[in-house]
Amino acid sequence: MNANIAITWIDRLLAMQTGRHLNDLQVFIIDRVLVGRKYIEIATEYHCTEGHIKDIAAALWQLLSQLLGERVTKNNLKSILHRLQAIESIGQVQSIVNYQFIGREGAIARLDEFIQQGQRAIVIQGEGGVGKTMLAQQYLKTCGCDLILELSMAKETAQITPAEIVVEEWLGQDLQTDPGRDFGVALLRLKRQLSTRKVGILIDNLEPALDGEGKIVVSQRGYVELLRVLTDRQLPGVTLITSRDRLCEIDLNLIHYRLSGLDVNTWQIYFNYRQIATTVNELEPLHYKYGGNAKVMEIIAGNIHTDFESDIQTYLATDRENISIETGLQQLIRNQFDRLQLLDNYAYQLLCRAGCYRYQDLSRVNIDALLSLLWDIEPERRPIVVNSLKNRSLIEFSSGRYWLHPAIRAEAIARLQHTDDWIKTHQAAANYWTEAVTTITDITTAMTALEAYYHYIEISDFSQAARVLLQPRDNQWGQFLPLASNLYRMGAIQPVLTAITQIISALPGDRQSAELANILGDLYWIVGRVREAIEIQQQSIDYTSISLARIDPADRSHLTHCLHILQIDSLLSVGLYHIDLWELNEASEIFDRVINMTNNTIRDRWAQKAIVCQALVQSYLNNFDYSRQLLAQIETLNFYQKWMGSSAYFLQKIGQTYTNLGDFDRAELVYQQTLTFCQTGNYLQTQGRTLTSLAQLYRLQGRLDIARSTHLQAIEILDKLGAKCDLAEAYYQAELTSQQAGDRDLIQTDWNLHARQLFTEIAAPQQLAKIAAGE
Repeated sequence: MNANIAITWIDRLLAMQTGRHLNDLQVFIIDRVLVGRKYIEIATEYHCTEGHIKDIAAALWQLLSQLLGERVTKNNLKSILHRLQAIESIGQVQSIVNYQFIGREGAIARLDEFIQQGQRAIVIQGEGGVGKTMLAQQYLKTCGCDLILELSMAKETAQITPAEIVVEEWLGQDLQTDPGRDFGVALLRLKRQLSTRKVGILIDNLEPALDGEGKIVVSQRGYVELLRVLTDRQLPGVTLITSRDRLCEIDLNLIHYRLSGLDVNTWQIYFNYRQIATTVNELEPLHYKYGGNAKVMEIIAGNIHTDFESDIQTYLATDRENISIETGLQQLIRNQFDRLQLLDNYAYQLLCRAGCYRYQDLSRVNIDALLSLLWDIEPERRPIVVNSLKNRSLIEFSSGRYWLHPAIRAEAIARLQHTDDWIKTHQAAANYWTEAVTTITDITTAMTALEAYYHYIEISDFSQAARVLLQPRDNQWGQFLPLASNLYRMGAIQPVLTAITQIISALPGDRQSAELANILGDLYWIVGRVREAIEIQQQSIDYTSISLARIDPADRSHLTHCLHILQIDSLLSVGLYHIDLWELNEASEIFDRVINMTNNTIRDRWAQKAIVCQALVQSYLNNFDYSRQLLAQIETLNFYQKWMGSSAYFLQKIGQTYTNLGDFDRAELVYQQTLTFCQTGNYLQTQGRTLTSLAQLYRLQGRLDIARSTHLQAIEILDKLGAKCDLAEAYYQAELTSQQAGDRDLIQTDWNLHARQLFTEIAAPQQLAKIAAGE
């Protein structure tokens, strides 16, 4: 294949699949690469910089990789084209074309026109199955985006993932940016990220989030704020939204494009590709009846290919009555379900059961997820059942992953709900997700394990849903923590908050309730809802008391031990919360209670933590001798060697106590040890807190320059996390350093103002009084 033939072949393939043609520079690059030119030589010939050629070439190789279905580079382009040199006729080229996307040249050109006019958000509107999603996905793949983010809306309004969770996952998982704890802050960070590169965003099947007037439903108004960011014309990327219904939020800067069905000639091309010999005349009645619907085209072709041996005449003779009875995708799908039930009941059962998967946070499942739903047939026959659905185009698949078209899933759910399989199917799916994840290695595995929770919610099994959240697993930091703790440790605050609050009131106030309340209290604390955190921890204490009262006092079982530990942990947490509120006397009383409950027992670990906290509180209250006595106990108990690897948070408190006592050398040593543990264990919040304390220490030593820079490091970390209590303290300490320095050139802001705002938000009047006393 010479260069001219290769370029013509690539251009024709590109036009068929995207509606576009190679531009002059792309043609020039391909031509010169095929004859062995280097990028610097190509740049010289084209009279531009080598960097520009490299950028255009990189985008070109990515585009060709998508077209050819394999990785294309400057070094392998020639060999790939030689291998494909037999593909020279249009018919042969079509063998590698994505047939789900043919016939959309006009739609692509229209989208291009909108983008060139400066429009950055487009709603692709049309009936179910017309091809909205396929158009949007393919367009984003070929429009030069650096990154593509997809959001598939839930079919039911009540199951829609809140915008707060979506933004949190985009920032944390895809954009490697900490979302913080506040939705407004997260949106600002998202906008900042989207302004630095070209990001394509697809919000698929928006209509469940719309009310009868086309507005976002009241319960999901967070999406209005998200869309307000995404529709900003200053952003370099593009947002495509697919919906059956029109989006009528008038203050959003977006445009609608109505997508029509495919023409009859495209239908013929597709049927020929499926090895069904036919003519335009034969297809016209079907095409007219279904308005050229793309999904109908696939289903009918699959039906003819599988059940009628690719003989369209036999199919038409059999289906002649149905052609004139009722039009529309829904009726066709109902007919296909009914027909499948008669021809292959196992495939029918699997199709209905496959509707149980959400296809939302995890938009596709692997084949094992489908096979797990076939519990009632022999394992060796299960793949055959899956293939039966694939052959009939009743299940979507790509790269070993499977999903259902929304219209097919709706019918599957409707049918499954009226069978005895409804509960069994969700239980099987939940078991699959639970067993699929044995170790939490990243946010993806954590969210995969969380899928089991949603299946139990669907069948109102709240106890099992709680068990999913509380099931412990090893994580990447060598800890053995409940799933809920692993999730929020990895930054997924909102999903855990939503999951716990959805079920905790439905539980009977037992051990599960206590454990969930304990985790929920820490979540409230992290996001600055400290008063609520205290209340929910008290609920945890009450729940454990109720559970302990039901156990025979003579019973010293493992359950009794765990309940006592949980009660003590909740009480210790309440004491910590009071410190952040600067309610020191209340905190001191609680730590004394914990010490009395645990001292000289198997629960000494909690006694040691309580002693550390009490030593800190007493140093704040200027009871220095008592504070030193408590620290001496910790040293005797060998706290450092036993617990410092897993309790960096409490090490920071020891360092702070030494600072308050004036033992600066020991304080600095403890801080440095704490920072080492934080960096190896990803304890970002404790790292930020420790840096604040270290900066305070530097100030007390008169080392103001390093104090300033350390304050800024702490504020940066805590601001990203949105840890309000710690951030407020960081601002307050930065202000004290600024005042001692005597000038504000290097810290040009009123830190006290920020501190007051945050302490006001978390309802900490004693902290506000402390600031006022120092002004």
